[in-house]
Amino acid sequence: MAVPFADEEYFTQNFGDPPSRVAARLVEELARASRYVRRECPGIDARIAKYVADPEDPAGLDPDVAADVVCEMIQSAGASPGGIGVTSQQMAAGPYQETTQFVNPVGDLYLTKKQKRLLGCGRPRAGNVDLIPDVPR
Repeated sequence: MAVPFADEEYFTQNFGDPPSRVAARLVEELARASRYVRRECPGIDARIAKYVADPEDPAGLDPDVAADVVCEMIQSAGASPGGIGVTSQQMAAGPYQETTQFVNPVGDLYLTKKQKRLLGCGRPRAGNVDLIPDVPR
C-alpha cells in the first residue's frame, strides 16, 4: 500500500480541524483520497520523485501540491451537511417550507477540474483518425 500524500499533522497545520464527519477516520480518508489521486493521475509518484530530485525540473510535481489536493478533497467531502458547501437555500413562511441543496450531500471524494489541472492530469488530448483508406489509382 502506498503512503498517503498527506498526514493528520499536515491537514491540521494547513486546513485546521477536520470536518466532524471525517475527524474520527481522517487517516483512512487521507489514504483513500490519495488512492483516488493515484488512480486519476497515473505516474504521479514518479513526477513527485522528479521534483524531489530536481525542483527545477518542469516535469516534476511539488509533493505539497498533491498533499493540498488530497486535503481539499477531504475538506469538501466532510463539509456539506454542517452548512458549509450549501449551493442554495430557500425558505417560505406559510405554509412553512425549507429547501437546502448541498454541493456534495453524500460526501463523495472527487477531483475538481482545478485540482486535476494543479496535478497535471486529465488534460484533453487531440488526435485524428483517417476514415478514408488509401485507394490505389
